[in-house]
Amino acid sequence: MPELTAICVDPDESERAATLERLGAAIDDAALVAAGSIEAAVAACRNHAPDCVVTEYDLPDGTGLELVSRIREIAPDTGCVLHTAVDRETVVANAPDDVVVEYVDKSAETASVRLARLVDATARFRTQTAYPLPKDESARLAALDSYDLDADDLRADVERLTSLAARHYGVSTASINIIDESQQDFLVCHGADWTPTDREDAICTYTIVDDGSVTVIENVAEDPRFADNETLESMGIRSYMGADLTTPSGETIGTFCVYHDEPRSFDDDDRAYLRTLSTVAMRLIELHDDDAGGDTR
Repeated sequence: MPELTAICVDPDESERAATLERLGAAIDDAALVAAGSIEAAVAACRNHAPDCVVTEYDLPDGTGLELVSRIREIAPDTGCVLHTAVDRETVVANAPDDVVVEYVDKSAETASVRLARLVDATARFRTQTAYPLPKDESARLAALDSYDLDADDLRADVERLTSLAARHYGVSTASINIIDESQQDFLVCHGADWTPTDREDAICTYTIVDDGSVTVIENVAEDPRFADNETLESMGIRSYMGADLTTPSGETIGTFCVYHDEPRSFDDDDRAYLRTLSTVAMRLIELHDDDAGGDTR
């Protein structure tokens, strides 16, 4: 299986072939599909489920921006890159407010290198959505749907863990969060009465795509991802540590988090302890699901 699939759209056959050749040489295990128009690209998108679309601006049946809009109707999280000699000002002037797209000037000396990096990044990390998505997002959501998380006795059991975490770290708030398709829900929240937040406003949205199993943000206000986040400011979150809630089959369905209202650091022992608590919390979720007659995993 290829690690990523990209569609290259250019009405000029020689230009298209050259772009495909450069991408193939720069990105290992890539499946590359050619198209010469919007309609051909849309058909290819339906057939190949691409991770990224690279398109010229001027196409025989419209513009690259129109193609991006069509692609996003089919697959909203597909990365899109305009690879064109049309100047950036023209692109910006004609781009709808809801279209997010990367731009590479074909005539630039470093165009080939930049294009390959952008294709790889947008495909793997879904950087053009309002928030990053895990590579296994579909499997992750399917795993989440398989659990019954509404039982009062489950909430009572895992709430004890958040109380323990708050005392151990000397913070007022700790929570176990569930990340569904569009929002962050609080399975339990010790020390605060928080309501669900939009996924794009939640720090945990980024925790579940980080390489490590524990994410630390010592000062939320100094992190460019969250510096202007009014939701976090209203919740009084200035520092954060979160550990993945990972199922036995490897999908991350949520997080175990502690928060503080002032900047602070967390050392390796702090990280290890939270990782242990998140493992125990996931095990409790599994046990309650088994007792309720859920699937055995």
